[in-house]
Amino acid sequence: MSRSRSDHRICKAVNDDSKDIESSDEGEGKVFGDWKAFRASLISAEQAGEGQDVWSTRWVQENLHLLQEQDRKLAQESIWAHETEVPEVGGLLIAQPQIAELTGDPRLWQLVILLLEHGQRTVGLIVNRPSSAKVSDLLAWGYSPSQADDASATLIQGAFADCQVYLGAFYPPNRIARQPVTLVHGQGHLQGSKEISPGIYTGGEQQASIEILEGRLDKGKFRFFSGQMQWEPGQLAREIQQGYWYTAACSRSIVLKQCLQLPVPLCKEILLLMGGQYAQIASKRYR
Repeated sequence: MSRSRSDHRICKAVNDDSKDIESSDEGEGKVFGDWKAFRASLISAEQAGEGQDVWSTRWVQENLHLLQEQDRKLAQESIWAHETEVPEVGGLLIAQPQIAELTGDPRLWQLVILLLEHGQRTVGLIVNRPSSAKVSDLLAWGYSPSQADDASATLIQGAFADCQVYLGAFYPPNRIARQPVTLVHGQGHLQGSKEISPGIYTGGEQQASIEILEGRLDKGKFRFFSGQMQWEPGQLAREIQQGYWYTAACSRSIVLKQCLQLPVPLCKEILLLMGGQYAQIASKRYR
């Protein structure tokens, strides 16, 4: 989805044909030594005074109640979000309210993107666009995890068949199964998993499947994404300057929870957590 003079789409999707891409918890995940959470606590103290927790006053109760039903342990963790000066790996891009008008692309309205890489290239996943597809559909359409044999595909089918697939990027329906699939979760102990940010991991499909089938893990703690968004060097910085995106850091619960039938849109929830001018924007622009 690279931009051309006649195309206002602001970043391109990474697919299996792309020439721009190189080939390439213990229980609930270790979050000790989380420098992002420590930074958030400093920001909370600065905003509300020593000993006070500013985040709890901004929680969106409707979404919190749903999370408590879905994942009680994750709901017990601190929930927070704050602005950052620059994009960060493991951080978020949040669509500004005027992004659809600026780009001519209404699909970008209320978009929230998790950044997996930010350096020579920038790669991210849309986290709040569930598709109608299930993991069983991807397997039927030809998706196979990298370096996975038929036995591994059978394991994944058995463990995750009815799990929702999210659109990590925008594709026509007939191309969704040809895109790279990313598994996001909080289980750092899984063999093959990669830490993106403290307490947030990708990969580890095979061991996850085994532990789910053995009853040791809950499949609801995992999120499958088909496709990835990519920005060329310097492109994201230009888009931020042009007013397309807010940049933020957030607690892992924002990223790991299922974005299905949220009472309050995720974009609005994050802006309310960020407080100040962001909360005012959320209240005025999003219902």
